[in-house]
Amino acid sequence: MLSRLSPQNPTGDNFEVEVTVPEIRNKGNHDMNSRKIKTVAFASAFVIIGAVAVTQGQSSKNSAPADVQEAVLARLAEIQSAAQALDPDKVFSFVLENDAGALAQNGKLFLTRKAALESTKQGFQGLQSVSYQFDEQHVTLLSPTVALATGEGSSSAALDDGRTLSTRFAQSVVFVLTNGEWKVFHSHRSFPPAR
Repeated sequence: MLSRLSPQNPTGDNFEVEVTVPEIRNKGNHDMNSRKIKTVAFASAFVIIGAVAVTQGQSSKNSAPADVQEAVLARLAEIQSAAQALDPDKVFSFVLENDAGALAQNGKLFLTRKAALESTKQGFQGLQSVSYQFDEQHVTLLSPTVALATGEGSSSAALDDGRTLSTRFAQSVVFVLTNGEWKVFHSHRSFPPAR
């Protein structure tokens, strides 16, 4: 599946992003619960790049200046910590108000920050823990105040009923520099359905 993102940025420059979605893998003998897969997907939406920075360091192919990479990756690490603590309010404290598409996930568009937050809260129900393993990450500065973070990897979640779910993901996050802080403007992620 291929997604295109073509917003107008604050400086008037156009940009376009393509994201290719990886395969999903079910580990163990348990059927994947669709709702829980979406939960893992949603939680990892904001944390993919941060975990890569913590566990693997920065990619040498990043095109953003080092200070921008560091700031964006530090912000993503904060978001990852909040997601792994299963704290959706803290995760969304780093997300800007947006009523034109705060989140796109697996073919569903959450137009507002509020709708995306409510979906995340529902998705966190029944989870004991969530963790992320990243294969790669990239940060690109699109303008002085807009950055794009992309990544892919796998995530796993432990459910209250004892099951463990694992899935692949791909994500892109658009950050906007607001009042000296990098905040999430839009996130797109895909988790292929269970086979």
